[in-house]
Amino acid sequence: MTKKILISLILLAVAVFAAAQGNYYDAVLNLTGQELFNALQGLISTNTYSNYIGARTFLFQQLENHNGYVTCIYTGYEFNVGYNYTGSNNPNTEHTYCQSWFSSPQSSVKKADLHHLFPSNSTVNSVRSNYPIYNIGNHANANVYYDYTPWQSYRGMSPGGYTVFEPADESKGDIARALLYFHTRYNDGLIQQNVDMLPVLVQWHFFDPPTPEEVIRNNGVQGFQSNRNPFVDHPEFVARIWDPSAAESDVPAPEADLVLGKASPNPFTDSTSVEIQSKIPVLATISIHNIKGQKLDSWQENLPRGNSQITWNGRNAQGEKAAPGIYLINLSAPGHFLTARVMLQ
Repeated sequence: MTKKILISLILLAVAVFAAAQGNYYDAVLNLTGQELFNALQGLISTNTYSNYIGARTFLFQQLENHNGYVTCIYTGYEFNVGYNYTGSNNPNTEHTYCQSWFSSPQSSVKKADLHHLFPSNSTVNSVRSNYPIYNIGNHANANVYYDYTPWQSYRGMSPGGYTVFEPADESKGDIARALLYFHTRYNDGLIQQNVDMLPVLVQWHFFDPPTPEEVIRNNGVQGFQSNRNPFVDHPEFVARIWDPSAAESDVPAPEADLVLGKASPNPFTDSTSVEIQSKIPVLATISIHNIKGQKLDSWQENLPRGNSQITWNGRNAQGEKAAPGIYLINLSAPGHFLTARVMLQ
């Protein structure tokens, strides 16, 4: 992709975003903290649609339907459903905020709220059950779910010893923003089964930022049920409400015992390295993603105690040179999910 094409795509995304939101957020743009949370709650509380079958039909026939295909939010598998499917078999509809978690008020509206509904492989939907969305402590001991795609979701134990479900890297940001929206809209909690999902959702939001496709989806949902997900349109709202320390950074503050430094050189043409500081030896998974969330490559490294570094040569898993653009170098280790953003020229 040439720089001109990349710039054109960015400008197009900005234009789509600006046209979509209009003056929707004018009253909240200068707010922070609880004041911003409360104002957003009032702003997005206009949805009253409660026909679940109607919402599900719109989800499969229009909102997520691309030339007759819908994509599983957990495995990335593309199902050929045509244009009349209503989600009655496989794939079916995943409520990312589980129905069993709903508080009583507005339960029918919550069930039909498209901002947290996605197509899903019915088997994976079932095994996710109502487990909290969170990081797996040890992926080697977890159950993995995939449909012959690079996407891999897991069910296993959290670092704290509770059963949780970890979605694929490619959809972590989408799911995080869906749950943050739901919490803001309905004030239903993000602590489920002794697991506080909020810190990890904030991390995933930064790790997998919104794409133009999410803005387009936001437009479609607003056209159907009248409200928007503010964390898609204004990603900085997440930092303003829940993580003020991240407001001046592209990534959330890392845990003290494992620190991911800046990439150098950045921008780069041939290769770039990221400095790492670790208090203990750790086995980490390194993955490279483009800004659309697509994975180019991944590998594991044994990180020693002290200072070390990871290097990316600007190529995908097949050894092909990646196109110029912005990429995310992600480091996943038990209890940690860290990201460095780099630009390949």
